[in-house]
Amino acid sequence: MSLPVPGTAPGSTPDAVPVPVPAAPPSGVHVVVGAGGAVGRLLVARLAADGVPVRAVTRDGRDVGTPGVERAAADATDAAALAAACAGAAVVHHCVMPPLLDWVPGFPVVTDALVRAAESAGARLVYADDTWMYGRVDGPMTEDTPWRPVSGHGVLRAWIAERLLADAARGRVRVSIVRAGELYGPGVRSLIAGNVFGSAQRGLPVQWVGDPDLPLTPTFLGDFAATLAAAGRGDDADAAVWHVPHPPATTGRGLAAEACAQAGTRLRLLRHGAGRLRALGTVSRVARVGADMVYQFEQPFVVDGGRAARRFGLRPTPYAEGVAATLAAGRRAVA
Repeated sequence: MSLPVPGTAPGSTPDAVPVPVPAAPPSGVHVVVGAGGAVGRLLVARLAADGVPVRAVTRDGRDVGTPGVERAAADATDAAALAAACAGAAVVHHCVMPPLLDWVPGFPVVTDALVRAAESAGARLVYADDTWMYGRVDGPMTEDTPWRPVSGHGVLRAWIAERLLADAARGRVRVSIVRAGELYGPGVRSLIAGNVFGSAQRGLPVQWVGDPDLPLTPTFLGDFAATLAAAGRGDDADAAVWHVPHPPATTGRGLAAEACAQAGTRLRLLRHGAGRLRALGTVSRVARVGADMVYQFEQPFVVDGGRAARRFGLRPTPYAEGVAATLAAGRRAVA
């Protein structure tokens, strides 16, 4: 569905370079819009640790947990306020995540405002995306996988990405799209995170929707932030799509077993079909949206991020390390 960009096929990135890009920070500031969210907070911390000047933009200009970074307040739907917050930026990171039920009215408005802000500053726009536009697949998803969304939210994601690539083709803005799979990690709310880690820590049965024995590459939140940072610092294409690097595939059962083993509890896994969520969808809009996405767990859900790993020299976090960090955050939250 994406429009061609000079030098790339639709939905693809330029050919991989066999050596990592040098990690020299750019000359301007990286502006992280949506810095108060789980991804944005980690991205701010990652960029600051790498010596990159950072401006953290939230609705109220609050502290996002990284000392010494510049802070700014702007409503992401207010184009003028956002342009002011992004003034002087070398890179603008789009980490805004409207509530799931507000995606249709919210995402296009926010994204248009961010394109205008990045264009005004002459900055690269780095967009935190997912893989919903690919739809049903029977093998690993790469940057060249055709876009065939099968859900309303998948169509929305495809449409937004297509518009960004079209803006790049028209010369309005340089764009890096970074795609993650189903997220897990400290502070994450997702189908995996909600069903696996809290249950493992409390010794409760893990509720799994879909097939727990299919190949799966859950995306650790820190790896998403690292790839966003790398694209902002090292991508020199006018438009490119990158997948977050992952370790070799595990399964839902394997991830749950690792979480239970580290938590010191016994693995009990209850498998549910999509029908269960669809039934709940008759009384819950959130469950109705979730039911549309269950197809991902009824097929191999493997994201191939090898291109970004080679291009930027990224090392994905092993599942054992990611699980340990997620469980530790859960313990701190209840302490």
